[in-house]
Amino acid sequence: MHEGIDFIGDVHGHAAPLERLLRKLGYDDSDGVYRHPSRSVMFVGDLIDGGPDNTRVIELARTMVSQGEARAVMGNHEYNAIAYHTPDPERPGAFLRPHTAKNLGQHRTTLEEFTDHPAALTAMIDWFQTLPLFLEVDGVRVVHACWDPASIETLKSQLGPGNTLTNDLLIRSARRGSDEHAAVEHVLKGAEMTLPDGAGFADKYGHIRHEARIRWWMQEADSLHDMVIGPPDLYDAVAGHPAVKDALMGYGSNEAPVFFGHYWLRGMPQQQQNNVACLDYSIARDGKLVAYRWDGERRLKDDHFVWVA
Repeated sequence: MHEGIDFIGDVHGHAAPLERLLRKLGYDDSDGVYRHPSRSVMFVGDLIDGGPDNTRVIELARTMVSQGEARAVMGNHEYNAIAYHTPDPERPGAFLRPHTAKNLGQHRTTLEEFTDHPAALTAMIDWFQTLPLFLEVDGVRVVHACWDPASIETLKSQLGPGNTLTNDLLIRSARRGSDEHAAVEHVLKGAEMTLPDGAGFADKYGHIRHEARIRWWMQEADSLHDMVIGPPDLYDAVAGHPAVKDALMGYGSNEAPVFFGHYWLRGMPQQQQNNVACLDYSIARDGKLVAYRWDGERRLKDDHFVWVA
């Protein structure tokens, strides 16, 4: 019987650290499935893209899920992969996620592993479509990037069983300007704001961005530096700018604990506030692969974070 949940952050195709982390958490490989006598895993999305062994990560996670040893929610990289491989019904020869150099670059490491295995690629995409966009279960909330009640409400009536992505919703969410596009962007990619005075910075892929992810869970901030999340160039770009408080959503201190990934944090893993935990500490950029060992507590504890480099 599973008595606790181990939430695991963005893996991004790094199978070796994932297996080290599972073993550190007390999971043993039994007949090809990692199992724990009293705990289960919850993957918070972004299993693929960036690392050297995407196929192994998918095999490991999918097998654990199928055997009841894990659950997983969809990340933006799983969503992007689905859209990248789904023909656009309104534009013959095109796909819901355009095959631009930028989009190809983000997905390249995964594609290269599947070059000679089209059936396995199809199976991976089919499995991604079974993943929920968010979960509220066992007294906690799980989402890849942002627990946004308004976006979740927009999506609820259009989702398939278990909060999954239907084909109709996929198509609508791929149309920029639609309510569905905005809702999926918030849930899977997070809240963003346009930087003041035309400021820009280079993201982790080297692309110049003029919009920055924000710490949506904050109730208040004294400066823009406190609000945004990103590489050092971003903090240089916003130095001296006051906070844009209207951009903050806030996450109430009495709400259920929420776990997510996505934000490429650095430093020592710790709670963002006493019921908010980000688990993405940049394993794909020489950082850490991080887990949180949850035992039912309403107030999270920093000593429940476990990681490997």
